[in-house]
Amino acid sequence: MKTSGYLTMADGTDIFYSVIGEGKPVLFLHGNGGNSRFFRYQVAPFKHYFQLIFLDSRAHGKSNNWGEQLNFRLMARDTKEALDALGVEKTSIVGFSDGANLAMAFAALYPEVVSKLVLNSGNLFFSGTKLIGRITSYMQYAFGAALNMISEKFKDTRLKAKLLVKDPDISEGALRHLRCPAMVIVGARDVVETAHSKYIASLIPNCRYVEVAKEGHRLARTNARVFNQIVINFLKGAS
Repeated sequence: MKTSGYLTMADGTDIFYSVIGEGKPVLFLHGNGGNSRFFRYQVAPFKHYFQLIFLDSRAHGKSNNWGEQLNFRLMARDTKEALDALGVEKTSIVGFSDGANLAMAFAALYPEVVSKLVLNSGNLFFSGTKLIGRITSYMQYAFGAALNMISEKFKDTRLKAKLLVKDPDISEGALRHLRCPAMVIVGARDVVETAHSKYIASLIPNCRYVEVAKEGHRLARTNARVFNQIVINFLKGAS
């Protein structure tokens, strides 16, 4: 079973969604500048066990943005509104990069909605990313700002890039109070500093930390077999 369409938020923004399969729900949240198709290598193996929910975040993919700002709290509210509209009271979440940041922001605001939490390459601070990543992010933001000066139609390009160079404003205290099973999974060569990923895992009670050798930021794509096996086993409750 697959359904897809648009959910209209309180401010008129349309959020694109798709739902695949049946079973306990798992929500997938993509990274900055991407869309839910990032997880296409997860669909076939995961749908045998779970109902898969995909959202294109505000200003990303097929979703638009009628707001004048873009931040993780706003996108977390979008996510809650979308889940309510879909009739989902509780779900596990798999978040990649900025999607992991969104997952943390969501869990901090709505802990009662989260069954399990999988954080792939998120960061609490901009300084938690490696120098090359910070340089690339600044370049993206400068480019987006320049385009926005030329035309207002590039507003979302600037707003998305701005997310890359700012701290996500996620409450560390709220993470310390989470009670859902959680896992931080990263590649050993990730753009996020290994020490920072371990720090995030240390904040969340009983959080597993998994590091995959020789892999980088896009682990879910570059080594989908290993990523899928680890995450599916975690979500199913296996060790």
